[in-house]
Amino acid sequence: MVDASVDEHPGLGKGLGRLQGKVAIITGANSGIGRATSRLFAREGAKVVCCDIQEATTPRVDRLIEQGGGQAVFLKVDVTLQADCDRMISTALERYGDLDILFNNAGGGVRKKIHEFTDEEWNFVMNLNLTAIFRGVRAAIPHFLKKGRGNIVNTASTFGILATEQYPAYCATKAAVVNLTRQMALDYGPSGIRVNCVCPGATETPRFRGYPPQPSLDRATDEQRARMASSNRALLRMARPEEIAYGALFLVSDESSFVTGHALVIDGGQSIDA
Repeated sequence: MVDASVDEHPGLGKGLGRLQGKVAIITGANSGIGRATSRLFAREGAKVVCCDIQEATTPRVDRLIEQGGGQAVFLKVDVTLQADCDRMISTALERYGDLDILFNNAGGGVRKKIHEFTDEEWNFVMNLNLTAIFRGVRAAIPHFLKKGRGNIVNTASTFGILATEQYPAYCATKAAVVNLTRQMALDYGPSGIRVNCVCPGATETPRFRGYPPQPSLDRATDEQRARMASSNRALLRMARPEEIAYGALFLVSDESSFVTGHALVIDGGQSIDA
């Protein structure tokens, strides 16, 4: 048994019941921002369907949530497949009887210049970062329309409003996520459905820490990590995953009931003078 009070998210505070009685689906839930957000939503009272393509992290996020007294179920999901997106919606409804929140968080990138991309690499990033949101929302929207309310949050990036070198597919998809968020907010707001996105700056996730669950992920050198930290120009450090999670919590809670179509930048000052 792992002590749930001693782990990689020391910034998580005691829950205040903001999501009591809610049911949430989170993709990319077993590491990084998704892992912290899953735990935070559960602390705030939500029942969480934790979806990820891998489950190697120990303890798996749903078990960590249960050890902390919350309710969660884990699904192995490839968000690029419509059948898997349909399954995560049906699981929420069958297991918990409802769905209130969809957090489309899964994503990734390939670093190289555009002329160096293969079709497979380009399509991988497009499918994971953008088309997967389309598939997830398409699966969830009929339920939200039927109940007359719902809440969708997408993970974009500061690289959806800025550009960076050697990241063309990532920058393109994250910019698309920002504007897709705005567009969906217009279409579905009259039906009681809010749609927002978070735009994190550089964040201490497994990709940067060389932390499980995927040791094969690009491991940044100390020099690269220092450069990533300095890009958050006012606070001069990387974000902790739970700091992004609290932004997502605000957007799905009733405290943001009049916020929709918004790209919430959480970047330590990276984009101050953009």
